[in-house]
Amino acid sequence: MDFTELKIARGTGQFHVNQFRIHFSIPGVLSEPLKQTPLLVGEFIKDFPRFFNGLGKRLTENRAAVAWSTRQFEGKKTLRFLLDFKSEKLGINLPDVHSDWVSVIWQSANKGFAAQTLKRNFVENADYLTAALPPPLGPIFTQMNSYHFLAGRRSWVFGVLGPDMPGWRPGGITVGKVEGGRFTAYGGSTLPVFYLESSAVERYSSLMYALMEKDPGIFIDIRKAIVDIWSILLANYVQAKSFRLNVGHPKSYAEDDGAGLWSSQASLRGVYHREAVFMTPRELYARKWVQHLLALHPGLKSQPLSESEFKGFGGGKFGGAGAGGSW
Repeated sequence: MDFTELKIARGTGQFHVNQFRIHFSIPGVLSEPLKQTPLLVGEFIKDFPRFFNGLGKRLTENRAAVAWSTRQFEGKKTLRFLLDFKSEKLGINLPDVHSDWVSVIWQSANKGFAAQTLKRNFVENADYLTAALPPPLGPIFTQMNSYHFLAGRRSWVFGVLGPDMPGWRPGGITVGKVEGGRFTAYGGSTLPVFYLESSAVERYSSLMYALMEKDPGIFIDIRKAIVDIWSILLANYVQAKSFRLNVGHPKSYAEDDGAGLWSSQASLRGVYHREAVFMTPRELYARKWVQHLLALHPGLKSQPLSESEFKGFGGGKFGGAGAGGSW
């Protein structure tokens, strides 16, 4: 088999939850916005590499590159993310040396898709580069190179802002409502406001990757890379589609116990993100903002976070150890 699933229950260290959000309107779409979501989802999945890589006009080039692969895992499509490894401390500069593989595990024509991290079980050219490093670096990096940095899942979903959303605050942002598939503006709003959100629940897939967080200067600051990568994707998507950016803050229409975690980057206007770490699944599930996030992302909500929870979902033994970035 080409791949082994990197289940979060077999990962290491704390559980990481992150959420990225951008809002936009579509010129000319005044009513029945729900009819637009299948079109948005279909094109987003098909052209995901274009939006992610950001190589088009007026787009931001990303810190990694991705492409849909012809390889499959359990009959599902896979994505291959490609990254560089650089370290001034060690004098190493290896372009395109690490690939992070994921497989689609959930897809909805009206909502979005989610992917699971993988370990690859085949040799890539970059493995010969890492194997040539002096011991003990060579053997260590070659083994690590086959793992995704992270164990867990990421999800991408579309929707229309409205009172049916988790945490909706009465009297919040002025948008409108959808009833019977038709949009009715209220409070002066003239266009439906859509959202694209990317969220993940994950942890490190191996101890070696967890240690990189302790000294990110060795290669990359994984957590900062995650913020940059997914913020750029959202900004590129709205820019590439020439949609009307809406910079309304998530706190203006929804409230929960994670409202104070939202932040943004000055260089990517309109993109908001929040993140937190949890020692146990119990702590994670107890937070209202995480509950709201999981309600929006079925692919994340169905992910068992522990072996006992996994067995409760009807699972048996796990297929492999967890490691793995671009997630």
